Amino acid sequence: MKKPGKEEGRSPSTPLRALSLSKGKTAPLRSQSVRKPDVFAEAGRSGKRIEGEVLIDAHAHFGHGPDFPILHPTAKSLVASMDRLGIQFACVSSIQAIFGDAEHGNALVADGIKEFPGRIFGYLVVDVGYPDKVAAQLAGAIAAGFRGVKVWSYGARPGLPYNHPNYGPVFAYANEQAMPVLAHVFGPELDELEAHIRRYPRVRWLLAHIGSAELEKYMKFAREYPTVYVELCLSSCPRGLVEHLVAAGLEDKVVWGSDAVFLDQASQMGRVLFAQIPAEAKRKILGLNARKALGVG
Repeated sequence: MKKPGKEEGRSPSTPLRALSLSKGKTAPLRSQSVRKPDVFAEAGRSGKRIEGEVLIDAHAHFGHGPDFPILHPTAKSLVASMDRLGIQFACVSSIQAIFGDAEHGNALVADGIKEFPGRIFGYLVVDVGYPDKVAAQLAGAIAAGFRGVKVWSYGARPGLPYNHPNYGPVFAYANEQAMPVLAHVFGPELDELEAHIRRYPRVRWLLAHIGSAELEKYMKFAREYPTVYVELCLSSCPRGLVEHLVAAGLEDKVVWGSDAVFLDQASQMGRVLFAQIPAEAKRKILGLNARKALGVG
């Protein structure tokens, strides 16, 4: 009778690869694919801050909106969320600015840049509905700390499309300064932007809210234009979207954004943390791609 805990020809401590098949021979060790730990999913499950990784929120806001109350709309509350999650910096435009009060909203972002140096990447919003204001607003952008431009086609004046001539000076300025442009897009606006994408090759374009509509067209733009990136924030969070984009070969052209303070940074980050994609693809989407798109090295 065998003793408990032992097998014939093997003690409990004998490794499987050392089991004797016959004298002088050992069994070959079966090749086993060892899955590398996914630091992103592990951090999400544990609720811990992500350390040692580049995390950039390419689409964020602060300020009050006209449609519903926002409980924590300030630069201070946004940075507190960033600190909890491990985000190095967030790219911010003012909610007031995109809804028509560019001068007041941009001043709030400029204050945030000063209050939290290195943590707020400012997107300037230009009052395209009033073309006589555009030149002065652009002229002061760099001195105030802005490093990009945010456009929202129905902000300053409802119905003003991206192919309206009032946008020309804005995109020409971004091209001259080699700035990124974050464009609010929900599908149809892509056609309005295409001529600008071709005309201004020094602009890096971040097309917001992929998954909202016309998914294949977003993906086509990302494939065909080297300066185009697609950005993820979306309240509806379509299941499998991130996996679909990576499987389509676009892991180098997707950037993560949260749409904070409209949406919560943690929940939007979770869409990437728990996506069924390799950890290296998550690393690109959560920060490395944004470095390139934003021109921050």
